[in-house]
Amino acid sequence: MKQCPNCQTTYTDDALRFCLADGATLVSASNEAETVRIPFNKNPARVDVPPDSAPTVFTPPISAAQSKSKGAGLIIAGVLGVLLLFLLIGGVAAFLLLRSSDDKKAIVASPLASASPVASPTAAPVDETAALKEKLANLEKQVGDQNNRKLPAAAPPETFSPPKQSPTTARANSPRDGFLALRSEPNSETGSRIAKIPHGATLTVLGCPKSSNVGKMTERWCQVIYNGQSGWAFDAFMIF
Repeated sequence: MKQCPNCQTTYTDDALRFCLADGATLVSASNEAETVRIPFNKNPARVDVPPDSAPTVFTPPISAAQSKSKGAGLIIAGVLGVLLLFLLIGGVAAFLLLRSSDDKKAIVASPLASASPVASPTAAPVDETAALKEKLANLEKQVGDQNNRKLPAAAPPETFSPPKQSPTTARANSPRDGFLALRSEPNSETGSRIAKIPHGATLTVLGCPKSSNVGKMTERWCQVIYNGQSGWAFDAFMIF
């Protein structure tokens, strides 16, 4: 009888030299200690096993050959599972393709799906000549109404025409600022300043169309010419 020093497995075959579980060298098991017998009347060792508990099953150690065969079985099972999965996916894809192709064939083969509605032969024909005559009559009526209607004459745009008067000579009188502004329009906000007429300079006044006396200032914009340049100047800062 031989025994493994690592896993303590006992073998009755004396021809074995190595342990089948872990490959350790077997040793002789002849020097085992004798079994000690304890009298029943001197505190015997007793183990109460529950009646419902399952009996202890001894699982022998798995040898290296068994573990290799088990691993190979697992690999084969995994490969078979992958192949079955691919076959299942391919079958579903083929079914969907066949179904879509059948639907397309059914749509193409059906003459009612693409046929346009045909006009009912019982529908009464439309008298196009009468419709055209009616439209022409309406147009002639509209033209006659427009000719009979008298449109009011459009008012001519308001334009400024300076009063016909002889030009007069004036002098710029703006000692505070030192100049009189010559503007492009008769308005200090919208008219831009195009020149500065120095204080005391002589200018030609063509006309002053508007006037409104406020206090001591006449507040008139006059069309003037200074140094060959025409524009507008405020007569409150001029001496005639």
